[in-house]
Amino acid sequence: MALAKPTYPSDQGRPGRLTSWLKRVAPGSGRDSQTELLLEVGQILGENFESPNHLGRFSEHVARVIDFDYLSLAQVDHAEWAVENVLQCGVKINGMSETWSISLDAVPQPEVFSTRSAAMCEVEQAAHGGKSSAWWMYRAGLRSMITAPIIADSTVIGVLIVASKLPQSYNATSIRTAQLLADAVAGSFANLRLHKRLRRELIERETVSTLAKTISSSLDIESSMPEFAHDLWRIIPANGVSISLATGVNDDTEDRWSFGVTPVASGTPDQQVLRSKMMVGGAMVGALTVVGFKHQRFTRHHLSLLNTIASNIAGAIAAAEMHARSMQLGEARLEWERAEAESRELQRVAAAKSDFLTTVSHELRTPLTSILAFADVLTRNQPGNLVEKQERQLSIIQRSGRRLAALIDDLLDTTLIEQGRFELKPVRFTVRGLVTELEQSFVPILQEKKQFLALDVPDYQIEMFADQIRLSQVISNLITNASKYSGEGSEIKVTLYAEDDDVIVRVIDQGIGIAQNDMQDIFGAFFRADNEGTRRQSGTGIGLYFCRMIVDHHNGEISAESNAGKGTTITVRLPREYVPEILPEESLTA
Repeated sequence: MALAKPTYPSDQGRPGRLTSWLKRVAPGSGRDSQTELLLEVGQILGENFESPNHLGRFSEHVARVIDFDYLSLAQVDHAEWAVENVLQCGVKINGMSETWSISLDAVPQPEVFSTRSAAMCEVEQAAHGGKSSAWWMYRAGLRSMITAPIIADSTVIGVLIVASKLPQSYNATSIRTAQLLADAVAGSFANLRLHKRLRRELIERETVSTLAKTISSSLDIESSMPEFAHDLWRIIPANGVSISLATGVNDDTEDRWSFGVTPVASGTPDQQVLRSKMMVGGAMVGALTVVGFKHQRFTRHHLSLLNTIASNIAGAIAAAEMHARSMQLGEARLEWERAEAESRELQRVAAAKSDFLTTVSHELRTPLTSILAFADVLTRNQPGNLVEKQERQLSIIQRSGRRLAALIDDLLDTTLIEQGRFELKPVRFTVRGLVTELEQSFVPILQEKKQFLALDVPDYQIEMFADQIRLSQVISNLITNASKYSGEGSEIKVTLYAEDDDVIVRVIDQGIGIAQNDMQDIFGAFFRADNEGTRRQSGTGIGLYFCRMIVDHHNGEISAESNAGKGTTITVRLPREYVPEILPEESLTA
């Protein structure tokens, strides 16, 4: 990068270089208007730092000495190897806020620190030379700049920066003038820097105390995060803060509370991340993290502040987490107690329901047995004693009685299943024989609605080892449902075939079907779909539930496919060889 050679010599061995220069530019008089301006600039900088028009008055006097579109006084922190802004005015530069801080290596003209002499350069050249600060200045429209060291007690304590929007705006005289300005304000700048540091330390102490109170005053950390974050950002430039808790595995943590920009994986070029552990009694309880954009620069001082804050809030964070865990345990205990009470109530209701069903079933079976018995006696009477109409009526009594008996049996079996007293009695039989017997029993029922039962059974024999009576009940229930919810003259198809080690039974009807929102409940106890078709038919809603229980006890599967108005298909898959479950040894010997 081509830089103009400094033309104003800086001999630190000679005291009073400002006085010597003033004598050269104003021989004999000792002071003139230019001299007065330079002295006033230093005097104004040292006056009333807290005055709201302090910066305005200072920049106005500087403008009478040298032209600029941007002015900055920045202090040099050799310990942090950084240059930090103290005062600035003029053009607003994105990326260089009022509290900007850059590395000494990023200064466009670092030679001013070694030569201790002012130097000028073209901003575009410095920007193309890789200096990020020069790039921000160039994007803001600045084209020429001068950097002059501010020296006190033989140490460079700061830099004076003036910049113009015009290219090649400065010359050798401008360089000399900028250096004289830097010398003129050196004493006042030292005092200003000390004032800024003391004020910053006061603000930092007050803020650290406020942050600790904000966290410790409430056990609800989530609600405190916005206030905590904004106070923290007053002393550590950032746009995100996160509090994480230790996981107990090495030093790993997981984010718990955050506000603003959240930290992502370390090393991300778009973020600067500063992190401090929170320790209580030698144990890590979590970590405090602040996040800034890539142009923000965190220093060791920022880390020291973050360590202090983390130390101050660690106890409060640990207490808040213990409170949260105790609340969770309390809620979990209450939930467990409620669940236990509900379980006991459900058991009581289930027992009462089972007792009720058992009692009702027995009470219904006694008179029903007598009705069916006398009906059978009447059918065996001498021919001619009953007219044709009476015979039809007697036939209706018998069919209705048998349906009622089957319903009572289902209720009793359901009660046994729920009480855990349901047992299978497997035997070896042929599936063809089972279906043939059922076909004969359904002839009277199907004739009432002029329905047709189509059987699709293979010619070869399929043997099963299962509870034949219970499987008959399953198929009977499925055919009865198909008939009940199908129209007159419709076909009910039963297919049966073997597949690997299983037997597949499928019952297909052309009935009213089942709505999709009811499909998940059709195998539940006492469930009936609520629609016009089902309301016209009587039923208790235990038929499919009973079928599912029997199939489950056989280690099989039952499923349904249906659409409203398009019929229903029920598929049962059963193992050909039923294998009873073997109880654990401890259960057998209990």
